[in-house]
Amino acid sequence: MSTEKDYLKMVESSAKSWAALPPLVRQIKDDALTILLNCIEDLFSNCDDLFFDLSSRAVSNTEQNLYFESMRELRFKKTAVIAAFRQHFENNFLILASGTPATLNQPDTESLSLVQHDQLEQQVAISGMVTKARANCQEPLYHLTTRLDFLIPKVSIDQDNNPLDPAQICGAFADACELFEVSIKARIIIFKQFDRLVASRLIKVYSAANELLINAGVLPRISRVVNRQPDAAVHGTEESSGSGESNGQVQFDFSELSNLLATLRIQHPAAMPNYSAFSRNPGPALSSTELLTLLASQDWSIPDLGSDQPPIDLRLLVQNLLAAANPGSPPALQQPDEDVINLVAMFFDFVLDDRNLPVPIQALISRLQMPILKVALKDKSFFNVASHPARRLINVIADASIGWDESDQPKKDKLYNKIFEIVQAINEQFNDADPVEIFQRHLTELQEYVQQEQHRTALVERRTSQSIEGQARTQQARAVVQQLLFGRLEQLQLPPVVSSFLIEQWQQLLVLTHLKYGEESPEWLEAVQLIDDLIWACRKHEDARSLQRLSKIKPDLLQRIAAGLSKIATTPEASQSMIRSLGEVLDQLQTQTEIEFRPVTAEQAIALGHTPGSGSKTWQEMTALERQQARYRALTYEYIRKAEAVPIGTWLSYEDSRRGRILRCKLAARIDVSDTYVFVNRFGFKVMEKSRKDFAYDMQQRRATILPTGMLFDRAMENIVVNLRQLNKTAG
Repeated sequence: MSTEKDYLKMVESSAKSWAALPPLVRQIKDDALTILLNCIEDLFSNCDDLFFDLSSRAVSNTEQNLYFESMRELRFKKTAVIAAFRQHFENNFLILASGTPATLNQPDTESLSLVQHDQLEQQVAISGMVTKARANCQEPLYHLTTRLDFLIPKVSIDQDNNPLDPAQICGAFADACELFEVSIKARIIIFKQFDRLVASRLIKVYSAANELLINAGVLPRISRVVNRQPDAAVHGTEESSGSGESNGQVQFDFSELSNLLATLRIQHPAAMPNYSAFSRNPGPALSSTELLTLLASQDWSIPDLGSDQPPIDLRLLVQNLLAAANPGSPPALQQPDEDVINLVAMFFDFVLDDRNLPVPIQALISRLQMPILKVALKDKSFFNVASHPARRLINVIADASIGWDESDQPKKDKLYNKIFEIVQAINEQFNDADPVEIFQRHLTELQEYVQQEQHRTALVERRTSQSIEGQARTQQARAVVQQLLFGRLEQLQLPPVVSSFLIEQWQQLLVLTHLKYGEESPEWLEAVQLIDDLIWACRKHEDARSLQRLSKIKPDLLQRIAAGLSKIATTPEASQSMIRSLGEVLDQLQTQTEIEFRPVTAEQAIALGHTPGSGSKTWQEMTALERQQARYRALTYEYIRKAEAVPIGTWLSYEDSRRGRILRCKLAARIDVSDTYVFVNRFGFKVMEKSRKDFAYDMQQRRATILPTGMLFDRAMENIVVNLRQLNKTAG
């Protein structure tokens, strides 16, 4: 009876959990599951054919049995595995519906060395699939995650708990595949097929889900930040525009800024030591027009290019100007004008303190203090309007110069010179024309220049990424080929002509075949099969049956070798000479003539990428320092995830220990085949290449820090508002 009650309770709980999800989410789940199950059916059908093909090409009975057993296990249990995948997939949605926080299985750093090799290999394969899928589907996946986060207000949706994230889907499949009792070799083949036939098609799932939500009116356009819905019932919802804020969390206008300043000024004056109270001057108060006339009467020239003269202190400058107007009784200012001066000064204080801006660029932006002050005094809604050309110009300058290296020489840099010319022109022309028109004209000029620079940089960056990816693919192919050849030749003794042929000529063909067709192609399997056939032919055969088989396969071997040599860069004379030499060896083997057999030489081992004594140390062989370093590196798991989450195009400040300086570089590409990250400078040229683990380790050590790319003016005003609110709260 209790069992029946428990069952009914579980069913009721599950029904409630499903009911907690919005109908749109349940529909997305059903549609995604349909697509995924169809892909998995194709996957198992393809694996069945692949295992059969591999078994027919096996070079030993053991290998043939391995593939036959895997094929039989696949046919027998695939229905159960599909059902298990479905259950895991739906459980992820149930967890989301229940509001239970996602729990990630973090590896125990003390026992990482105890993880079995097979488990580690499987984890690496799954991690690679997830990373590749996230990179290929970055934009639609981000849009879907944002919309799901909007639909389900009680749970914060991210890549850790999104049931449609590649990590959840690949994890569900890996868990389901635990039902298969197959070798790790066969399991990895299944995972590779999953990567090719399922994970690579996840973009269809995300596109269909996004289209469904858009048609339902859920965030038709994704803005940078979305205000989440208070409940789950969504009908024709529009997103927040976030027009004036850098992240949508801080909203303000000039009246609020004035109120915040007034509260501090009246109740807590000691909390604002840098605030200048011009309204308390003994003289008569100047109108805004009179103040602007007084400011325009002064010549505010900026220093020459490269000058070490410090930026002006805006508050001190106005104070001196008022004192000069009437030394005995300096005129006062109206309260709104006083607030404008202090707010503009606070903004430029933020600019000069912002370590994300290169110092020379800080100095250039600070030269716009007087024009910005005049704009704000003429139109106090300037602080509310994000589209004002003066604000946009400052944002464009900051954004364009984010990759400007501290080591760059300003006088020789075109971007720096362009910004300097614009700043100089604005200061010279400001009193002679409409200020909005001046800023708009120079904003357009700078945008056109930056656009041209970015176009050139994008071309260089694309070529850089393509070149590095090509090199990585070649290195990977060479490593696979060298490992294959060394594994087959390490324990053998062969005629020197044969071993030289395999290492020098056939290695080239294998690399070419791997690059062109891949490891699972018939061309690759045929090229590898020739190695095994040639090795078999070089064994000492004494029975008549083996000698008869050798006689039969010899012409075919030589013909296949000739066909292979014709595909690589060898001259016809060299190919004919090699085929003739191999033919003579096979003739001697067939007639049982005495032939010299030698093991692989040290030079040949090096040519196959194997250096004696190059193996990694065991835990017992490590020194205390090496063990400490190994433990410390093992702690980077959390940062590996952070490194994987860094979007392409992110700018970073990177400490270059070899050159002893800080680099500003952009993450330009992730190379899946070598699991490396490529960083370029602002011209698109590669400055460094890091493995995923090394990049994560540098992030953990704070050698690599992400530079914020939000609009500078908006970030500064947000900072000012937050500080003023906090000062009021603390002082009160």
